[in-house]
Amino acid sequence: MTGRASVLASRDGDQFHYHWAARRCLELLPGGSDLVAVTIEGPSASEGATIEAGEEIIDVGFYFGAEDRKTARQVDYTQLKHSTVHAADPWTGSGLKGTLEGFAKRYRDLVAELSADDVAARFRFRFTTNRPIQGEVLESLADLASGGAPRHPAIHTLLLGYVGGDAAESSRFLALFSAEGGEGDLWVQRNLLTQDVRAYLPDSDFDAPVQLKELVTRKATTEFAANPSIRRNDVLRALGATEDDLAPAPNMIAEPDKELAREQEAAILGQLLAATSPLIIHAEGGVGKSVLATRLSRAMPDGSVAVLYDCYGNGLYRMSLNARHRPRDALVQIANELAAQGLCHPLIPSNGSDAKAYMRAFVYRLSQAATVLRARTPDASLCLIIDAADNAQMAAEDLSEPRSFVQELIRAPLPAGVRLAFTCRTHRQVKLAPPPEAVAVELKPFSRSETAAHLRGV
Repeated sequence: MTGRASVLASRDGDQFHYHWAARRCLELLPGGSDLVAVTIEGPSASEGATIEAGEEIIDVGFYFGAEDRKTARQVDYTQLKHSTVHAADPWTGSGLKGTLEGFAKRYRDLVAELSADDVAARFRFRFTTNRPIQGEVLESLADLASGGAPRHPAIHTLLLGYVGGDAAESSRFLALFSAEGGEGDLWVQRNLLTQDVRAYLPDSDFDAPVQLKELVTRKATTEFAANPSIRRNDVLRALGATEDDLAPAPNMIAEPDKELAREQEAAILGQLLAATSPLIIHAEGGVGKSVLATRLSRAMPDGSVAVLYDCYGNGLYRMSLNARHRPRDALVQIANELAAQGLCHPLIPSNGSDAKAYMRAFVYRLSQAATVLRARTPDASLCLIIDAADNAQMAAEDLSEPRSFVQELIRAPLPAGVRLAFTCRTHRQVKLAPPPEAVAVELKPFSRSETAAHLRGV
């Protein structure tokens, strides 16, 4: 290989690392796991007292639960190797020399500080490459990890020499080590990064993958030598958002001093769980629609989930700073409440996306959530309860906007298992623009017995 070709291949390797790591940084977003930091070119500066052994081969570190190695639920150290010219050539045992030597030294230092059992429970060491790994090498690593008879004595001895230490210690270390070949090359990683980022946004954004990769690239320079960690806020900034953008319209329904179970409650809950078309729960003011909506959201049977969305916002719904009627507010809020439960991808708002893009992305997340729920419980329901839906449309009209998200959602084709309920005042049902198949249910004023029960409870 000529000097220039060698330099270009090396650059390919760097870019492979950055794109691969950028994809994994998306796991820092809500709903993925308890991953709190991804480090680039070394361990976290917050890990604790310095352990220098093996840090030069940590291309990417993953910290779950915490960055302090004494309190983290899990710490994964990964070395990445990419080849452009020899992509099809199997990786041999001799190629693992530096990897095994470095990781084994770090393992021994960790055991000296923590304990063999603690390290075994919480630490992992990984080698990942786009090249295939020789089958005999993988079998020898498995034999060393299990303490079994060597199927390939020469490779067995070679690898054991790289690890050092006695057989028992080597076995304990190699039980935590994995070698993974056949990873997609640079061009695959670049395409996958674009696809992966797209899954978190309402619409295509050609700049977002570039910005996320640039974040990783900068973390690999001396600029961030003292702080190689990438955290959730860093990823959000790269995608043009903040933590607050993920929850733009939180529930502000006030909790009453004493909730009264309504006589209709059980029947309405049954209607909601069996609904195949939108349910419109209507009544005049003061009859308890919001309290009923809250109680319904808490009354889901095992396996089912409800999200209650508050369109009224404690009376702030008509203020532009508290807008709740737009798809980028309402649909983002609902989707991210589902994402926080691990049911779907988060929905990260984007300034360039229109209502159609938000609705399309939202329905996709409903499909994800319903699929997850029904995989656990076949007859589970995903219920969306939209309280004060008429106020959302009124806010849209005040701003000369033709539609609120309510009029879009109530007519949207939804995945199986998704139920919709809207509350509104009786004379404003028309503002929801319901389809002909929508079912209207009147919440009746308090009966004599309900009133008596309320008075006795005061």
